Amino acid sequence: MKKNEMTWQVMLIEAVGIVSAIAYLGLQIYYGIAFHVNPLHLMMNLVFMILVYVGLTLLAVYPERVNGLTREICSGKIRQYTLRMVRTVKLVFVEGLLFTSVCDALGKELKQGYSLIIVVLIAAIAVYYEGRIIHILKQNNKR
Repeated sequence: MKKNEMTWQVMLIEAVGIVSAIAYLGLQIYYGIAFHVNPLHLMMNLVFMILVYVGLTLLAVYPERVNGLTREICSGKIRQYTLRMVRTVKLVFVEGLLFTSVCDALGKELKQGYSLIIVVLIAAIAVYYEGRIIHILKQNNKR
């Protein structure tokens, strides 16, 4: 990530995501101990979250990999939209997991549609930003 791309808003979003991820990990461990969850199941939850978070963070470092573009093409608005998409998806993913973990720790059961809502929200974010990126690429090819 370029130094000039790290504004205070981006740092705030990243900090909220990191704190949420750490809170999720802590709540999962608490839930596992308090409700006697199978250690393998608990470890799978933790590893899944860590791998997805690291993967999305790597995509934020190398945004040209998201769309399979070269570094020259993935610049300007295209790079900016790609970074916004990855950061927003990462934040929604972590906050969605954190919310379920808080509900688990409190002993509340969520409706079955909650996961679907999070997946649809992530897909909508991706479609929105990819649509903008495709629009820019089409405009650039007309020139």
